[in-house]
Amino acid sequence: MDPILLGVSDTIESEFEPEVYKNLTPLEKYHSLLFNSVDKLFGFLGTDREKLKPYLTDFVSVEAQSLGREGYGFTIKDANDMGFGGLACHTVDLGGASVGGAIQQAHTIVKANPYAVVLVAAADIPKSVFKQVSDLKRLTATVCHKDWEMPYGATLIGLYSLLCERMMFDTGVTSDDLEEITKHFRTVAESNPRAFQYQKPMAEKQLKKPLSGVYSTPMIAIVTDHGFATLITSEAMKQKLIEKKVIKSDAKHIYVIGSGHSAHAEYLIQKKDLKSPAGLACERAVASSGINRSEIEYAWIYDCFTGMIIHEASLYFGVSPKETASALRTGKISNGTKEIPINLGGGILNYQAAMALSGATGLVDVCSQYGLSVHPLPNVLSEPPKVSLLGGNGGIDSINSVILFAKDKKERISKEPMPLKPLDVNVPSPKVREKATILSATTIYFNPGGEKKPPYLIVCSTKENGEMVLTNLYDKEGKEIVSKEGLELGKTKVEFQVIDGKIQAVVV
Repeated sequence: MDPILLGVSDTIESEFEPEVYKNLTPLEKYHSLLFNSVDKLFGFLGTDREKLKPYLTDFVSVEAQSLGREGYGFTIKDANDMGFGGLACHTVDLGGASVGGAIQQAHTIVKANPYAVVLVAAADIPKSVFKQVSDLKRLTATVCHKDWEMPYGATLIGLYSLLCERMMFDTGVTSDDLEEITKHFRTVAESNPRAFQYQKPMAEKQLKKPLSGVYSTPMIAIVTDHGFATLITSEAMKQKLIEKKVIKSDAKHIYVIGSGHSAHAEYLIQKKDLKSPAGLACERAVASSGINRSEIEYAWIYDCFTGMIIHEASLYFGVSPKETASALRTGKISNGTKEIPINLGGGILNYQAAMALSGATGLVDVCSQYGLSVHPLPNVLSEPPKVSLLGGNGGIDSINSVILFAKDKKERISKEPMPLKPLDVNVPSPKVREKATILSATTIYFNPGGEKKPPYLIVCSTKENGEMVLTNLYDKEGKEIVSKEGLELGKTKVEFQVIDGKIQAVVV
């Protein structure tokens, strides 16, 4: 028995009167986004809160960290505020992988109990890191290790850039690939009335002003106020709700046929060899569904930074990053047998995304392909795909969630996942005068509110025993190096020394 998803609704800031919304408190904005999403979804299904209340069994939500609404108690409070007392409540906190994680939770609940009716809904109101310095400082404190990353000026953008620099070095992906992929998805979003980038053509010069390493502003996800809601249950319960006249008789659905997630490490410096959890997450989802990857006909893949969409698609489908980058220039990826379209709404680079809820963008995108979105994308496939994939990433590529949907009911048998190499954890413990080799390096040009003033370089070096250490870089005369020019990844040697009270890497 595969659980079914009955629809999705999302709510964005522009749906409210600007003057009214602007004067709401943060909590009032949060409630507006959450409640509107739920009510629009229920209206789409021909019901309302009062009619559906007796049948709801579970509420799954995502922590709204920008409001400090963390923990299980707030999920219960939200359920009660919506009039749903007595539900089993579940809280998910997987960063940008949270929406996939929430759907996985609902998938698990309904698999175990075919009488369950699960509301999955959440909202958040973060502001763009380019508007509020305080938000950026809080973000840095959340995603960067206080001892091994923050003292060196690490930022979210900088650490993702560090990953991308090494991927490009290893695979032959170029900055031209990143630019062309960015341009394609921006063009897609310009025709989407609900996209943040609707009718906002990108100037070429924007791509030439890096914020960190290869990344410029258009290659980085926008952050907006956002809420969403979806309903997951079984076919038997859907039929009962129709017979009881709780939902409309012609309500449609798609099957949730597989789910998987994988967590690596909380901080980048704890990720041995900069490995990713994406491959493990996808393999678990595919195995749980019983399908083959070649059956997937559509995908939404998390694109917090342009390099990540290449990286994740490659790991999901087992295709080289360079081949993946070439296909992505025209908005497609290879699933092993054919090229399939992805991210027809423009992805979170261009649509709407509260950070922990960014996968909701993908849920709207995927559900639009089946006519199950309250606000469908204007750009959809001519035929609903038989199987779709929704992939999400949290942290600095630290957590990954993958959900698989199918249009039709089929008998599928779960299979054992292929054995994949487990993810090792790095514990940095550099000693003075120890030698290491530079694994990756990137220059940070943007760090408002940070103690370290740009430009400056962060480097990730590997000791002989495989241990990684993140530092800045100095020459033999003790002068800080701010450019990666002249450095050879995998070859340039460094020695650890104490400079201004910190362990630093000095070029040998």
